[in-house]
Amino acid sequence: MNDMTVGMENLPNVFIDNITIERISIDQQTVQYYHSVVLKMFDNKDNPSWRNRLPGLKVKCSFVDGDNIESLNNGDLSLYDIPTGAGNKTTAESCDEFEFSNLISGYESFTSIFEFNTLTPPENLSVYVACFIDGLEFGIPQFDKFYGPMTAERIYVGGVPNQESGYFYNPETNEEYGGPVHQHSSGYMEGSEHIDTAHAGLRYVSEENYKMTIGFAVETESALEETIEEESSPFTQIGLQEYQPYNPPEPSPYQPPGITVAGSTNEMTTAQQPNFNVVGNPTTINNPTGY
Repeated sequence: MNDMTVGMENLPNVFIDNITIERISIDQQTVQYYHSVVLKMFDNKDNPSWRNRLPGLKVKCSFVDGDNIESLNNGDLSLYDIPTGAGNKTTAESCDEFEFSNLISGYESFTSIFEFNTLTPPENLSVYVACFIDGLEFGIPQFDKFYGPMTAERIYVGGVPNQESGYFYNPETNEEYGGPVHQHSSGYMEGSEHIDTAHAGLRYVSEENYKMTIGFAVETESALEETIEEESSPFTQIGLQEYQPYNPPEPSPYQPPGITVAGSTNEMTTAQQPNFNVVGNPTTINNPTGY
């Protein structure tokens, strides 16, 4: 745990800590799919950078389906372009309203729950979150949208709960990395954008989606159904695990979905700038133009 986890850029980081999917019977003829996302933020206990210090600081959480998923991922759209409201499946909350969770190595964590319900399981559904400050009213859109690093997780892919996630780690320190990430021709690196000064290279580790808690009645892929059969509990609990130092064998290159490799040089077609956090979704996210 360090200040990079809190956030070292314009606004603090927000982490997607846990996702719950549950099928609830409303009556004999109606069921509802309940989606709950626990968001987490960190701040230094003795020298806070945002907690009770930035009264206008908020978190926006948007459940996104359809074409807007691709638009957010490739940078054609930002969370600034998605207004809050039930119709947009988007809500905002003051960061100071997040509840204290625990204290780890001098850093406090704070959590809040955001929900979205639907009568049918979505074909594709992702959740996007970021800190922001609104009400600036400069009259120039580029100045009015003041957003921090964006984090995303896939919830449904092809009509079933997503079961793949992962995280970034710094091979020099052998520790998980807790900040934004960009993708350069040499691979993943820390920070939202590439800069001339030295900054660490990172590696992405793909793993089972330990963030997901799935209700027994939710239809899932066969691999998860086998897990459910082995459990005595009516729920498959896939909880967020406390970090243990990662000591990997020499990893084979991992190519997240949506990234195109050009030619034999194995360089990316564009220097994309995803904003992943600790246990990020392997979806490349570009900052919008002028972001």
